[in-house]
Amino acid sequence: MISFRFNEIPEGVSDENLLVGADDLDMDFPGIEQVQLHLRFHKREDNVRIECNISAQARLVCDRSLDTFPMDLKAEYEVVFQTKAEEEREDLAGALKRMDPSQNILDITRELRDSLLLSVPVKKLHPRYYEGGNITEFEASYGDSEKEIDPRWNELKKLKQNIPKN
Repeated sequence: MISFRFNEIPEGVSDENLLVGADDLDMDFPGIEQVQLHLRFHKREDNVRIECNISAQARLVCDRSLDTFPMDLKAEYEVVFQTKAEEEREDLAGALKRMDPSQNILDITRELRDSLLLSVPVKKLHPRYYEGGNITEFEASYGDSEKEIDPRWNELKKLKQNIPKN
């Protein structure tokens, strides 16, 4: 769980770098072990804005070849906690959340986890299938591709040509 106490965050702008495990984010993704967080806090009397830069290296499985490969994942997200927020809202870039001053806890675990998981590509392709930024054609080969054509096929083609057509 990644949470902070509102009263322990210094006034103004401050930064914090954290290296956390995937289990700290309640993440059930087998290819991610550690997550690097850079958090920038902007604190005022009644609110705090947290800019989150998230990065991790994941071991993904290629959808074409089933080979594993490493991929750097990066995500950015911004969460604003306000005491006077009328309603909470959330989108892909950030969230506005109501802060209860009596609880004093700001939990951003769900936002960090979801942002990182959304950065995992839907179609996972090994880098060898990219050429100049474009996806290359997939060629399947069965057996030895340099082997000569069986001469019996040529004889069958000759027989087929001798069959009269209607």
